[in-house]
Amino acid sequence: MTLPAGYRPGVDAPLPTIIQPHGGPWGRNEADWGGGDIPVTQYFASRGFAVLQPQFRGSTGFGNALWRAGDGEWGQKMQDDKDDGLAWLVEQRIADPNRAMIYGFSYGGFAAIAATVRPNSPYRCAISGAGVASLQRLGTLWSNNRVQRQLQGTTVRGMDPLENASRASIPILLYHGDYDTAADIWHSERFAAALRANNKPHEYVVIPEMPHGAVNPEMRRREFQLVEDFIRGTCGISY
Repeated sequence: MTLPAGYRPGVDAPLPTIIQPHGGPWGRNEADWGGGDIPVTQYFASRGFAVLQPQFRGSTGFGNALWRAGDGEWGQKMQDDKDDGLAWLVEQRIADPNRAMIYGFSYGGFAAIAATVRPNSPYRCAISGAGVASLQRLGTLWSNNRVQRQLQGTTVRGMDPLENASRASIPILLYHGDYDTAADIWHSERFAAALRANNKPHEYVVIPEMPHGAVNPEMRRREFQLVEDFIRGTCGISY
């Protein structure tokens, strides 16, 4: 959990909150100023958000049981862990439930997409960067390595967001780089098309020449500006 400097839990008023699942999903967050998601976390904390990076089922570094507990639970129990994290923050009077959202990149983008179609969403909106929308496609094309596809691709099962797009109940920002070879832009394109066909609120933005993540300051500024405009505008969260 990362809080704005000087914030006093239980004393100060509840904060706008971002649930920020890591990528992978076979990965984890660490409490340091490293690469990956950490600068994003600090960026939003500096703007007054509480940011929670849940180590959900499927995360590595906490033992085999937690890691394997994510198998076949994409969009299901793995997603419950993220929602439970928000519920805990609300109980602690840290999170304002009316100003809560989910934002992730890569697998975190999948989690954001999944959050839009699950019933009784606790989030006001979702933001997906380079996310995956079709588990069927991901499991089939998981890796160039045939053995890895057979061993790990079969674990990519659960609730398929693309098949449930008509159930979307909260707005989402989908952004994707057109040079991305790690997560096919096909996923964001198809999910946006499905939302459009069902008259569901969304924004879809292609970032030219961006691979799987920003590679220069200009690209990062473009990414953050998209996110901030969506939060203040379509999502309607003030901070």
